[in-house]
Amino acid sequence: MPELDCIERALEGTVWNLARVKFLARFLVAVLAVKTVCLPQLACAFPGQARVESNYKRLQRFLRGFDLDMGSVARLIVALVKAEGSWTLALDRTNWKLGKAELNLLVLALVHGGVAFPLFWTALGRVGNSNTAQRIARAAGAVRPAVWYQARCLLVCRP
Repeated sequence: MPELDCIERALEGTVWNLARVKFLARFLVAVLAVKTVCLPQLACAFPGQARVESNYKRLQRFLRGFDLDMGSVARLIVALVKAEGSWTLALDRTNWKLGKAELNLLVLALVHGGVAFPLFWTALGRVGNSNTAQRIARAAGAVRPAVWYQARCLLVCRP
């Protein structure tokens, strides 16, 4: 499956071991195929010969014990997008509802081909706007300097 090979190559530079890389590649292919993060649906779309029940349990174990390293995620996104040269970055605050919970997120994204790909996100922990100093402090503290050095410009959408 060419999609798996492409994603596995992009994941080679991460801190994850080969088994985790292979699983994550299959996970991403399934997410893109079914366009949801609903585990039972992902288990049905998982590439390979394993039974749906086995895939479901693997997904649960993976998500339960997986520590998401934001730096590795950002490098993966950059590798998959194939962004070369200097980048345009966008910093935006967005509100989401998850059930009854309000999520107030600050997102730093790589803008490429008219699409913003999130590299980093953090919960602001309160409802309402953040000020410029808060946004800069959170984004600068969480992102490696290499990301900033490759930035041609930073777009900030709203307070």
